[in-house]
Amino acid sequence: MISNAVYKRWQKMDKKFENYNIDNVLFITSLVFILAGLIMIYSSSAVMAIENYKDSAYFFKRQLLWLFIGVILGLLFFKLNKEKLKKIIFPLIVLGILMLFAVHIPGFGRKANGAIRWLKIGPLPAFQPYEIVKLLYVIYLAYLFSKSNQTVNSKIIMATIITLLIIVALIKQRDLGGAVIISILFLCMAFVLGVNLFYFFILFIFGIASTIYFILIEPYRLKRLLIILNPWQDYYGSGWQIIQSLIAIGSGGLFGNGLFQSQQKFYYLPEVHTDYIFSIIGEELGTFGCILILIGFYFILQRGVFISISVKDAFLKYLAAGLTFMIIVQAIINIFVVTGILPPKGTTLPFISFGGSALITNIIAVGILLSISRDLHGDKL
Repeated sequence: MISNAVYKRWQKMDKKFENYNIDNVLFITSLVFILAGLIMIYSSSAVMAIENYKDSAYFFKRQLLWLFIGVILGLLFFKLNKEKLKKIIFPLIVLGILMLFAVHIPGFGRKANGAIRWLKIGPLPAFQPYEIVKLLYVIYLAYLFSKSNQTVNSKIIMATIITLLIIVALIKQRDLGGAVIISILFLCMAFVLGVNLFYFFILFIFGIASTIYFILIEPYRLKRLLIILNPWQDYYGSGWQIIQSLIAIGSGGLFGNGLFQSQQKFYYLPEVHTDYIFSIIGEELGTFGCILILIGFYFILQRGVFISISVKDAFLKYLAAGLTFMIIVQAIINIFVVTGILPPKGTTLPFISFGGSALITNIIAVGILLSISRDLHGDKL
């Protein structure tokens, strides 16, 4: 028979660990995605890695390093006091915007694929400030929208100013896709805020008009947009990526050609381990593998929305919604690009594509979501 002292001690420990309950569906889905990403990165990049670095696991090892850093930062944000986060977010978003412009400073910016989007500071590895700013932007909007001493209109005005600063910086980097993602996040969070539908419609029309304008002033952007209507009209030019991506997905059939059996990774499909890794999943694991990926992102969306509508604190509510949108919007755009619905744009598939900046950002986002879910005291599916 258990003594009263032991029983009370057990109850105390049980309550202590109860406070660390997290959303298991969100945690397991994210973990599976990360592990699947490591496998697909090795599969898709091995040929390129041997050719360029004499090591088939070159990109796999680098992703492991980024994963290690991401897990550490994710744990830090998981335990970070949300009140402290509110206090430091404004200087952080200002610093982030400055980093976006800093890529144009000689000696700091790094050029890749014709655009300067990477920042190199001292001994630190080069990174994309956009990925960091995207996360900081969501946190800042959550903080701004949760303020009780400001009107909805004043919040939208301030949010619009910050949004435009980020968009200008991204346009200067020739990153229209990043600017579009930031705009979509702004509209999503403004909708959650409950902005007047007339103002929401104005913001939406302004965003569409601005996107069309920036497409029209750059001939290559207009060509990319029109090529999705008939990529075969420029088979070896601007239509090449779309065609090879569709070939990869189509050749996989229902269950795929087998893991590590892709043919498109033999230099037919560019950026196979980053932008077009979903195509390799379709080729090696088939429609079944692609559907599993879609189901996984549905789980993340469903759990993120559940956390957002369940938590009582306004800041955490907006934060959970924004982080969920951040992951899902990027996933949708990536999948739309590789399936030829949208023109080519350098957007990675969250958790799965190779890329340190993106992986770390998404792990931190999940860490924060899990931390918020802990406040729900175990309410799960």
